[in-house]
Amino acid sequence: MKTLSATSTERVPASAPAGAHPGQRPTRIAVEPSGEGARFALLDQGHYLAPRPVAGGSGSGARQLRVALIGIHMMLLGGDDVRIEVAVGPGVILEVVEPAGMVAYDAEGMQSRWTLEAVLDEGAVLIWEGAPFVAAAGSNVLRETRVKLGAGARVLIRETLVLGRSGEEAGPLRSTTRLTGPNGDYLYEDLDLRGPRQRAVGVLGAAKVLSSATAAGWRPPSLPPTGGARAGDGGARRLEFAAEGAAVRALAGTAHEAARETDPVYRSWKDRLRGGPPA
Repeated sequence: MKTLSATSTERVPASAPAGAHPGQRPTRIAVEPSGEGARFALLDQGHYLAPRPVAGGSGSGARQLRVALIGIHMMLLGGDDVRIEVAVGPGVILEVVEPAGMVAYDAEGMQSRWTLEAVLDEGAVLIWEGAPFVAAAGSNVLRETRVKLGAGARVLIRETLVLGRSGEEAGPLRSTTRLTGPNGDYLYEDLDLRGPRQRAVGVLGAAKVLSSATAAGWRPPSLPPTGGARAGDGGARRLEFAAEGAAVRALAGTAHEAARETDPVYRSWKDRLRGGPPA
């Protein structure tokens, strides 16, 4: 297991990237097997987010843990740099929940950043249950998700990007996702929604919301016709990766409309990871 630091629940200063405000510590989470169960090896509160264990985690003989990310500081403003670092030990299932959405506020074009960097050991599972991320008018956001998977590791990510609050256009948003396994990339995507690209044909068009459920390291089973996310069922489409993995995506005018298309798939895939064998 990759070690982020010694086991601790204290706030540990960390170096920030160039341009970040001093003191913008990353939030760090590490879990590892312990006997027949699992334990938190590290819960390190960052400048913006505090990781808090929640119910529904490891029971007797089950290596499953859940943690919620609780906002403790105003974000996202111009110059903010929110970083989350996660390490999941061999055979452990970690579910990370964002209980509330996040808004990138009007910063008169000054850039802010949100970064998730995760490392999964052999046979580990990461379930990332993201809440809606809103890019308000005047914001300028770079959003990055990077996950490295060991042999037999699996990941599931729920993500909802909202372009602007009600009645407004969005500020520039660039979202990159790289999911890498032992033999190369499962997915390497650069979604550039800056300037005219935002409304370009073949990108988002007239839609305001992009909702997705993305799986890598395994190939999720197809759902029955009533399960949503099939051809002809609203705006949701399933995309198969060349390597083991798939994504279901929906474009819509509101977050709840998009979620209605993708949430049944996400829940089914999550249940599969938490209680069933690899697909």
